[in-house]
Amino acid sequence: MTSAQLLRTDGTHDDITPKNGKRFAFIGEAYDLIGTDMIQMCATHDGRLLLIDEDGKLKGKRVNVAATALYVYGAQDAIVGDVIVCSARQV
Repeated sequence: MTSAQLLRTDGTHDDITPKNGKRFAFIGEAYDLIGTDMIQMCATHDGRLLLIDEDGKLKGKRVNVAATALYVYGAQDAIVGDVIVCSARQV
């Protein structure tokens, strides 16, 4: 299975794999990875998903340039905070 990626607002990224090797355990482990208590899923241009902080803008998180470029509506709406990019099979 293709690994997911953690895209940080500072421009760095890491390949990540769910602890069980398949799915992000009902998204539970994703909360800590991106620093949130509420996740929103957004579509990318290439059919993957972005797992983002639902309240990231309210929290004043920085724009995530790489995630915004992947986001289907990135030209109209920026993605903020650290983000997980993964396939639908991994959530």
